[in-house]
Amino acid sequence: MNSNSELPGLHNQVILINRINGILWVKIKKWRLKKQPSHLRKKTAPERRRLDRHSSAWSAILLLLWATLLSGCGSRFPELQRLAPLPLKPPCRVSVLPFINKSNYTQADLIVYKIFMAELLQSTHFRVTQEGDVRKVYRQLKIYPQQSPQMEQLRIMADRLNSQIFISGTIIKAQEKNSGRIPNPSLTFTLQIIDAASGKTLWNTYHTQEGIRYQKVMHFGLVTTISGLARRMSHEIVTLWFKEGLQPCND
Repeated sequence: MNSNSELPGLHNQVILINRINGILWVKIKKWRLKKQPSHLRKKTAPERRRLDRHSSAWSAILLLLWATLLSGCGSRFPELQRLAPLPLKPPCRVSVLPFINKSNYTQADLIVYKIFMAELLQSTHFRVTQEGDVRKVYRQLKIYPQQSPQMEQLRIMADRLNSQIFISGTIIKAQEKNSGRIPNPSLTFTLQIIDAASGKTLWNTYHTQEGIRYQKVMHFGLVTTISGLARRMSHEIVTLWFKEGLQPCND
């Protein structure tokens, strides 16, 4: 996810652009030519200083324009944080725990939960526990809606659901708004991969996105709803997980 660009300035400057994980880093690097053109060698010291100031001003303008261009054309990718190694044996049975909603959007947790479940099932790499079976164990253990299971409860659930991996999620922000006259939903959520036997969080993934960016940056069709946005983002996260080392079931 690194991209480097060079934008020449005037005379003796170059603008270095580096995008790392969606963050734009810029700096201006100067160099001296061993042999300057003859018309520069003939200029007086005040003229050269004036030329340098003019060059620096133009370079700053070019830097601003280039930074604006890159920030407008950049895209937001899921951010993965590895807290502990994944199990050596690829998991086969995965249970997705009910998501928690900390946004002001009613039922955002249910919408994203069902869409992520569908995306995981579509990958066909795991045997995913049915939602009804997960909620049944929640009731048995008296885990109420919008509550996270304790570590001991996770161990009990691992045994009852025969799961090697749990996936939990929290909706941080969900909003349906307009950008001008165009619908522009925004969504931010986190997902955790949890080792079912120990209850320990292995991976944490953060993703935030706006619907309009898929059309402007990625040239996809316009995303106008939270559900459509959640579908794109869920696909990106699952794709990232497999790319970064999550192994499919071998059985």
